Amino acid sequence: MELTRFNCYIGTARGFLLSTTDKPTGIRHVKPDFISEVTALTFDTERKKIFIGYKNGCVHIFDSIENTYIQEVTSLFGKGSTVGLSYLKTSLIVGKSDGIINIWNGNSNNHFGLNLGENETLNSISCNDNRNCIGTGGEHNDFKIWDIEMQKCIFKAKSLGHDSFNLPIPTSVRGIMFSSEDPHLSYCCTKEGHVLLYDDRAQRRPVVKFLETKASYTTIASTYRERQCLVGTTRGYMQLLDMKVGKCMKTFTTFAGSVTDIVCDPIEPYVFSTSLDRHLRVHHLETKELLQKTYMKVNLTTLLVTPAVKEEKKEQDEKDNSNSLNIEDGVDLDEEYETIFQNMEVVGEEMKKKKNKRHIEECNKKAVKRHKVKNKH
Repeated sequence: MELTRFNCYIGTARGFLLSTTDKPTGIRHVKPDFISEVTALTFDTERKKIFIGYKNGCVHIFDSIENTYIQEVTSLFGKGSTVGLSYLKTSLIVGKSDGIINIWNGNSNNHFGLNLGENETLNSISCNDNRNCIGTGGEHNDFKIWDIEMQKCIFKAKSLGHDSFNLPIPTSVRGIMFSSEDPHLSYCCTKEGHVLLYDDRAQRRPVVKFLETKASYTTIASTYRERQCLVGTTRGYMQLLDMKVGKCMKTFTTFAGSVTDIVCDPIEPYVFSTSLDRHLRVHHLETKELLQKTYMKVNLTTLLVTPAVKEEKKEQDEKDNSNSLNIEDGVDLDEEYETIFQNMEVVGEEMKKKKNKRHIEECNKKAVKRHKVKNKH
């Protein structure tokens, strides 16, 4: 597997945006005017622009074709870091850590608040394209679904109950993901080691739960298989979970630091991941084989992956196709000219035989001369 088949864009703790090139070890980097951790990345619908969110609250727009910053998103409401970015239809959804959700469409900005409690924070948001809504969660802030148009909560998860000591089980959401097969299914992972599957049509409690007591999850990603997801941990390993039954299927243990972000190809079994050990890794989902490992020199925080499109090759293919179509469409060819070529004698083999025969004769003559000279001496 070659990394050059994909374009990877990686956010870093220093604010750089790294990207892979068409060379196996090539890495581009673009530096902003300030130093601040990249906390969120997302594409637009055409996957030509990348929206970059920073810990200082700024949001920049990056042109992936020209490889340069083109604009800064201004007039954003809310304080604190940018905890999540999502692009929904024609609007950019920006979540701030104080619970303010911005809906920016380029010309105007609408916003609403999540009414967080005293100890609650917003740490993660995710967009559901099929229902025009977003999911939110954070520290002591259970999973909720918000309708963007009505700007109100349409689903609020119920607490996980109490443990054996009759203490409430805390829920600190670190990652949210919506199912591509069913818009009413949503997943979230928590700092306390839970992975929860919700169906907002059925109940407020999770329909499937998975608990890893020794784990603290950092991120979650979907796979191309139904009701399966990948989660990363602070302990330096990644798990493939089957949420039909709440079971761990595979564990990837080639990391030397906390897993910060995961992207799985929607068609092929390739898993891209970043971690605090400064490596970009590519695993095979089925065999767990480490296919690629690239050292990036800085701490990596966020990741975007898209298939590489080679424009020159595409244009050449189109040209070749057009040429072949022109030949096929040329029905009124000169029949006499075509007949001449059909009746021509094939001389390729005969010429080859003559050439070989001449070569053998020359070799024999040289051998006879060497023999005569040797006899004289």
